This record gives sequence, structure tokens and C-alpha cells, in this order.
Amino acid sequence: MDGDVQTYGSFHSDGEGYAGRIDVVTGQTGRRRWPEHVKASIVLETYRDGVSVADIARKHEISAPQLHAWRRAARDGLLPMPDDEALEFLPVSVSGDAGDCPDNRPTPLTLEIGDIRILVPPTFDAPHLSRVIAAVRGGS
Repeated sequence: MDGDVQTYGSFHSDGEGYAGRIDVVTGQTGRRRWPEHVKASIVLETYRDGVSVADIARKHEISAPQLHAWRRAARDGLLPMPDDEALEFLPVSVSGDAGDCPDNRPTPLTLEIGDIRILVPPTFDAPHLSRVIAAVRGGS
């Protein structure tokens, strides 16, 4: 059935027994089952700038404590998250120009996440950098 349907009926009896009102409510009841990929996408929504966990929980009609539990599971490695390639890119601002270094050596990349600055050498290991960024974002 579409949505919740409520049926009301009054039953009267001249003898002994129940003579009251019975409400029959049909529709979704009990626990909902969320596939892990859906949980992961909802958790990823909570890491966008300017959103709150409560807003995302309300949007998906789940409780904020449930969503916090999913975030904790993702942080602890219990909820499989998408591969690093599927994650969004960090916002980047470039300052200076290639002429800053007189001997044309590659200069380290500086990432700023909140009040934390990460200096990335020119020959960085991408999976390791992903773990560092995840740890920084998870700790804030």
C-alpha cells in the first residue's frame, strides 16, 4: 500500500467482552535495512562543508545518533567506504608561480585542512596521503 493507511472501527457488544475502538495501521513498521553502499553515500554527505549531521539525518529520515554510529563504523573500518577514486576532490587554491624556485626544483605542495597544514613532497605516495587526509578530517 502507498503510505500509511489507518482504518478506524467501533465495535459494540451487548454482552461481555471488548467494546472499544481498534486502530489498524499499515505501512512500514519495524527496522529498515540499509545496504552498505547507501550507508556509505549518506556518511559521505556528512563530510561536505556547511552541512550538519542532523540535517543529513533528517533528509534521509533516520535518527542523528544512527548516522553518528555509521560515521563511527566508517572511521573504524567496519563500514566499507568507496574507493579513493570515488571520493570528491578537495578544494584547491594555487598561489605563487613556477618561477619561485630559482633552480627549477619541484616545490612541496601545501594542503590546508581547517587549521592544519600538510606539506606534501613532490614524490608522494598517493594512498598514504589519502590515509593522512582521512585521519586529519576524522580527527576534526
